[in-house]
Amino acid sequence: MASSNNFSSKIILIFLLISMLIMSGLIQPNSNLQKAVQPFSAVKTLTLPDSLEYNLADVTAPFGEADDVRGGEREVGRKNTPLYWHIPKAGGTSLRDFYRDEECYGFVWAASCPKGAQCLRMTELKLYENFPLVDTDSIEGLKHAKSLELVQSGFADIISATRAYDATDILFDPIHQGRMFAIFRHPVERAVSMFYYLQQATWESTYNPIYKDITIHDYARSSVTDDNWMVRSLVGKADNIGTPLTRQDLDVAIEIIRRKCVVGLMDDMEETIHRFNSYFSFRESGEQKNDKTKSPKCKEYITSGSNTNSHPPLEEGSETWKLLEQKNAADVILYREAEQIFKEQNSLIPH
Repeated sequence: MASSNNFSSKIILIFLLISMLIMSGLIQPNSNLQKAVQPFSAVKTLTLPDSLEYNLADVTAPFGEADDVRGGEREVGRKNTPLYWHIPKAGGTSLRDFYRDEECYGFVWAASCPKGAQCLRMTELKLYENFPLVDTDSIEGLKHAKSLELVQSGFADIISATRAYDATDILFDPIHQGRMFAIFRHPVERAVSMFYYLQQATWESTYNPIYKDITIHDYARSSVTDDNWMVRSLVGKADNIGTPLTRQDLDVAIEIIRRKCVVGLMDDMEETIHRFNSYFSFRESGEQKNDKTKSPKCKEYITSGSNTNSHPPLEEGSETWKLLEQKNAADVILYREAEQIFKEQNSLIPH
């Protein structure tokens, strides 16, 4: 009997000791497990800059009656316009072609100026193969598109921009808000893909013949690699390459994607497309919501992609990988947050 009492006393003592250690912060409960089962929450934890706070709708905010997107039926005066934040080499071109192709959705997709077009000379909104003749990837182009009332007119079904902060600040307003969505990819994998792409992409404005004569390791050690591109784009520091980011910058970027962005992952494109379609009620004109990913041609955009380039993989944990990871430390943290938000938003999107 005494032995049984001693055993019970020891159990109670151990329990009290563990409780004290947890309360003191010396040990932590399994936070990963706790995180995995948390439902999605868009409660404000940080006040964003005014243009981000008021020009972007929260992901949980209700849609207006005219906010559905139907190919070929652009809603004049629509208050919310889908804003695709195009992260380079993360499936954005494939997504654009999927939604723009007449055999899939046939949406009008505003993005960078079509090659050869004189977009900045346009005095009114015009279309070229479902592309408005505007440039939403440059500051000058964004200001020009604003002067043509690209958002306020409802001319485009979807607006794509690489400069998330600048597009939000220039194009949108508290009455005509953007609804952001994006596809995320691990920053190191994205940097590797960008390097091999730029070795051969002579048609790109960022092409530099120097890339053809260096290795991926040389690229990782150089000053021309990405420097936390995602965080800089979100907080309005896209042109301040080399200037150190602050903890506040990272916190703002995390708050934006948690509260203002429908998150997709390149590693799970089919689920990502399903969520975008479901959240925005994307559908063809005159039809009920339809899963266009089942069409062979449309499915190929998702499974095979557009503007892809094969290249040797980079071993995770290698010296080169670590160099790229260090240079993009803030983006890596943001990406891990995006992965968690993707899990949590499963409860937000109807299935």
